[in-house]
Amino acid sequence: MLSKEQMLGKYQILDRLGAGGFGTVYLAEDKLLNRKVALKVPHHQQDEQSLLQEPRIMAGLKHPNIVELITVEKKDDTFFMVMEYVDGESLDKYIRRERCLHPLRALDIAIDVASAIGLAHSHKVIHRDLRPANILLTAEGVAKVTDFGTSRVLATQDLFARTRIGSPPYMSPEHFRGRAVFQSDLWSLGITMYEMLTGTVPFYDADPVKIAQAFQTQPVVAPHLKNQAVPKAFSEVVMKSLMVNLGERYLSAHALLEDLRRLKDSMAKETRPLGSAGLPVMKTPPSSQRPSTNTQPRLCRFCYRPLPRNAATCPSCGEKG
Repeated sequence: MLSKEQMLGKYQILDRLGAGGFGTVYLAEDKLLNRKVALKVPHHQQDEQSLLQEPRIMAGLKHPNIVELITVEKKDDTFFMVMEYVDGESLDKYIRRERCLHPLRALDIAIDVASAIGLAHSHKVIHRDLRPANILLTAEGVAKVTDFGTSRVLATQDLFARTRIGSPPYMSPEHFRGRAVFQSDLWSLGITMYEMLTGTVPFYDADPVKIAQAFQTQPVVAPHLKNQAVPKAFSEVVMKSLMVNLGERYLSAHALLEDLRRLKDSMAKETRPLGSAGLPVMKTPPSSQRPSTNTQPRLCRFCYRPLPRNAATCPSCGEKG
């Protein structure tokens, strides 16, 4: 673990931004260029080929909605990735604060993420851990996908990624079976859209197996039935992203992105002429009918285990929420 003010080559550590299963991310200042960057330091430093896997994937993904990899370095026997610092917040923190997002805001974020995932898929890269904690929002509100630590390149001979790794509430049924495909990322985005619109994921249980079983045995309540402010057309896009049958789900990120953009055009035409700053004509439900997040436990953004009520620190992984 690096300490505040510590120098790592030309980088001065300013703060710890967070930690995950594969590494810790620090805010640092490049003392030569006088700019802030994010340093990702993997927990395990031994296998160089494994260390280079994520940066080699990210090096080919240049997109305004993907956090940029600047370079990789090794100083004082510590390998680390130097990445763009996003001066904003993660989508999960945003959702936690707002409870549920205005449909137009959720739509803009979904379009950004679908565009990023489409680019990754065109490079044969499957993310495998797409969720609000891995989506950063800039101060201008632009969404950027990050953390490709669990990503894999699906070569021509590989029909699916076999390792079952990811965050259970956002994993597709085929991902649970160790057969993740590009459409599995679209499922994860569908769950993320669902959470933005309703404040909750469709199903949660401390036992990941029960989550997978729930999608197979229980119907998902459509977002517009949980939040009256959600247009039915938007709800239908989300539900198509969550089809268990791959043939009924969106076949590509491009197809999903096209529907999201058409939906945005349609919603833009339904705006009030004056005094609404471009917001769609939607009836705001009374407080008694607004979606409640009390039916599911608050979850840690790092290990995704339940947090005790009002807890500031996760008792499972020790991270601050």
